[in-house]
Amino acid sequence: MEEAAKSFGPMMKLMYGTIGALGNAFYEKYGKDALAIITKVAAKSGVEYAKIIQKTMPVRNLKDIGEMFKMTEAMLGSQMETIEMSDNVLHFKSSQCPLGIQGTSKELCEAMMTSDRKMANTLLGQEVKAKILKTRAAGDKYCEVIFSKK
Repeated sequence: MEEAAKSFGPMMKLMYGTIGALGNAFYEKYGKDALAIITKVAAKSGVEYAKIIQKTMPVRNLKDIGEMFKMTEAMLGSQMETIEMSDNVLHFKSSQCPLGIQGTSKELCEAMMTSDRKMANTLLGQEVKAKILKTRAAGDKYCEVIFSKK
C-alpha cells in the first residue's frame, strides 16, 4: 500500500504546488485584499475534500486526521514529525510546505491552511482550532501546527 501511495506523489506534488502557486500569484497581485477570497476558496475546498474522505475512510478524531496527514506526507516524499497526537490534539512539524509558498507570508499560509481546518471541522462534526506556530511561508526552517478541538 505504501508503495502505491508513493506512486501518486508526483501528481500530488504538482496539484499542491499548483494550488499554492495560484494562491501566491493572487496574493502578490492584490495583497491583503486577496486574503478573504483565498480563505473563502480554501474553506470550501476543505469541506469538499472532507466529504470525499468520509466516503473512503473512517475519521473519528484528530489522531485519525494525523495518521491521514502522515500518509499524505509519505506520498509527497516528506515526513511529519509528531509532537502530540491524541483524540483532541494534533501537534506536528514538517520541514516542507506542500503548497510551495515558502518565503511568502504567514498570513497567506493561514488563509490557505483554512482548507485543512475546515476539512477537520467537517470530518469531526465540530469546530477545530488551528494555530500556526511556525511556517516556511514566513521564512521559518519548518512548519509547526497545532490542531485542537474547541
